[in-house]
Amino acid sequence: MRTLCRCGCLLAIAAILSVGILWATGCGVDVLLNQTASLGGETAGLRGTVRVVFINNTPFRAIFTAGTYDQTDKSTQPDFVQFAADPQVGLLEGDDQSRALELRCARVFSVGGDELLALIRCNLPDADLDEDASIEGVAFSDAKLDDDDAGQATEGKAAPLVVKIGADFPCNALLIVRLEFNDLGPEPFLVDFSFIPSEEDR
Repeated sequence: MRTLCRCGCLLAIAAILSVGILWATGCGVDVLLNQTASLGGETAGLRGTVRVVFINNTPFRAIFTAGTYDQTDKSTQPDFVQFAADPQVGLLEGDDQSRALELRCARVFSVGGDELLALIRCNLPDADLDEDASIEGVAFSDAKLDDDDAGQATEGKAAPLVVKIGADFPCNALLIVRLEFNDLGPEPFLVDFSFIPSEEDR
């Protein structure tokens, strides 16, 4: 109980600080858009969805956790997916792409963000997590599936992606996440993001 309280307090403080920093640095418009954007339910109080496709444009297996959550709600329960070195969890091998996965609309969509991972651990304690995929960012592995290093970042990592509804994408959109080589940045790989709005928003 004490651990859950500590998690909740830390997450609440982090959310308040992040909102304050955004306002102070001139990003208030993005905060307003994010907090007032519709969550897309056709009935008041219900939520829509986003579809997500992950495209791995590297020759290596990608290992990560992605999901949606409400960053200002300390009890938010993320809707998430994982890709690991276990076919029962989900595989995203090199030069491959996932099927379109459906996630619940929420204020934030994240790939490998530390806040997403913390919320899963705090608010979904019974979730069946793959520990290799429960990492910050995205790991890339060239090891065979039956190798001990199959779930490790043998080739390097990409920094996390965190985008927000209203400011970066609308509810009911198709989110497209591309995993690419990073020729310019400090990490060897990067996570690229784009979206296609739903037909009613075009």
